[in-house]
Amino acid sequence: MVKGKWKRKIYFAGGKVLSKVNKWIPKDKKKILIFCKGPLYDNSETLFHYLVKHGYQKEYKIVCVVDQPERYEEFQEENVKFITLKSSLGSIFTAKYNFFHGEMLAIKPTKKQIWVNYWHGTPLKKINHMLHKLGEYDYDFFTYLTAAEKKFIPIMAESFNCNSNKVILCGHPRNDYLFSKEDELRKLSIEKEKYKKIVLWMPTYRKSRDGSIVDTKENYLDNGALPIFHSDEKIRELNDFMKKNQCFLIVKFHPAQDLRDFHYSDTSNIKFVTNQYLIEQKIILYKVVKDSDCLITDYSSIFFDYLLLDRPIGFTLEDMDSYEDNRGFVFDNPLEYMPGEKIEDEDDFKSFILNCIEGIDNYKAERGKVNEKVNHYKDGNNCKRLLDMIGLKKETKIR
Repeated sequence: MVKGKWKRKIYFAGGKVLSKVNKWIPKDKKKILIFCKGPLYDNSETLFHYLVKHGYQKEYKIVCVVDQPERYEEFQEENVKFITLKSSLGSIFTAKYNFFHGEMLAIKPTKKQIWVNYWHGTPLKKINHMLHKLGEYDYDFFTYLTAAEKKFIPIMAESFNCNSNKVILCGHPRNDYLFSKEDELRKLSIEKEKYKKIVLWMPTYRKSRDGSIVDTKENYLDNGALPIFHSDEKIRELNDFMKKNQCFLIVKFHPAQDLRDFHYSDTSNIKFVTNQYLIEQKIILYKVVKDSDCLITDYSSIFFDYLLLDRPIGFTLEDMDSYEDNRGFVFDNPLEYMPGEKIEDEDDFKSFILNCIEGIDNYKAERGKVNEKVNHYKDGNNCKRLLDMIGLKKETKIR
C-alpha cells in the first residue's frame, strides 16, 4: 500500500477516477487476472498452477501481473500471458475475474466483475485497518475476501473495513501444497535422509524493508531482527548444535523484513533463504513447509497453516510484550491460540529441537483443539473450493 500523506491523496484520487472509468468498459467473461505487482508467489502462485494444471486456459484467458514477466516464459502458452504492472490497466478493466493477495490498486470492481482478495494467511497480529498506526486507508477493493474459519470472518471484515457478507469461508489456496507428495528439499540441496530432523524457522518481520513499520523495541532489531540469536557468533554456536545433533535448520525470512543489517558466517547445517531466492530457484515455499519435521515461529500466520500437518511447533516469545505494545494481536490472549513450546532463550530453542528428536510431543492434543478453531477445511481442496464458490467454472469437467 502507498505510504506518505500526499502520495496517498494522489493514489486514492486517481483510484476514484479509474473506478468511474471501469464502470464504462465492457468486461470479458472469459478473462482471469492474477494481480501480483511483485513476483508470482503465495496464494497467487498456487492458484495459477491449479488453473493451468486443470486446463482453464483452454476456455479462459489467464493474465498474470508480475514485476519480471521474463522469469515465467516457461509458463507462457496460448491464453496464458505474463505482463508488467505498467501494462496491466487494460486487463484490470476488462477481466471479469481478478485474484490478488493484498497488493491492490485503488480501483473498485463493478457488479459485472468478481475480484477476490485471498490475503496471505490467517492473522494473529493486527493488520491493515486494525493497525491504526498505518493511518486511515481504504482497503475494500474487492468482491470477496477469504477466511479459513468462521471466527475469522468478523476479524477479516474489521481488518479490511468491509461488510462481513463479503468474507467467504474457503481456506487459503497455498495450503493445498501441504498435501503434496513431491520432494522439494532436494531443490534446496538438502537430502532429508541424512538428518534426524529438518527444522523450519519462519519468524515474522519486525522492521519493514522501507523502515516505515517497526513492530518491536530497538534492542530486538539486531542482525535482521532474527529472534534469540542476535549475533554472528550465536548463529555459529547454533550451527554447531545442529551439526552435533544431526539436524538441519532452514531459516526462511519474512518477505517484508529489512535484511540490510543481517550478516552471518557460512553454516553447514543452517540455510538462510528469502522469497527472492526461492523464486529464482523455482522452489515453492509451501512444498518445503510440508517437508519439515517441526516448525519454529512466533506471531506469523504460518503456524495456523502448519497445524494441518499436526507436527510440533515452537514459539519464540522474547519480544512478545514489546510486539503487543507496538503492533498488537487480534485476540486478547493470543497464547490460547499458540499450541506449542514457548521459547524465551537459546536453551529453550535447543530444548525444543531435542524434544523433536526424541519424539517428545507435549502439545499434540492442544494442537488438535486449536486446529479445529482456526481451520474449517482440512482437505487440500481450497483452490477448487474457491473457484466453485465464486462461480468460475469450466464447461468440461475437472478431473
